[in-house]
Amino acid sequence: MIKITNKDFSLDDLYSNIKSHRNGAVSIFLGTVREDIFNEKESIEAIFLECYENLALKQLDKIRTEAIHKWNLNNCIIVHRVGKIPLGDKIVFIMTSSPHREESIRSNEFIIDQLKTKAAFWKFSQYGDDLKIVRAKDKDLEKSLKWKDVIDN
Repeated sequence: MIKITNKDFSLDDLYSNIKSHRNGAVSIFLGTVREDIFNEKESIEAIFLECYENLALKQLDKIRTEAIHKWNLNNCIIVHRVGKIPLGDKIVFIMTSSPHREESIRSNEFIIDQLKTKAAFWKFSQYGDDLKIVRAKDKDLEKSLKWKDVIDN
């Protein structure tokens, strides 16, 4: 399941979609809006996320499919919000399930590392009436590149 939405989502509802007797492990990544720790002059009120939905869905499907095949996952859910998202609210949710914990944990990390650099989302920080684009970080690219051997195999 892949979903892009401008609405909040229920963790319990999503878990009910993945719950299975075949699962020995379920791993979750939940990204939330945090204070801007790099900007001491202004307080962030929210973030604003845009995406090119058709392209983003294709990119997320490719990432999800790679993870399912590489780690033999039972299931994988990716939910990403768009629009204005207030401080403390949920942004992105990834849930992976597999027979064993290592596959579930590693695949979850792979998905978020790939999503941050390869999916067509654009993030802006909101300070009052001002929106400032959030640039990609070098560390996110480095994390994405560490999976090169996984993607190439």
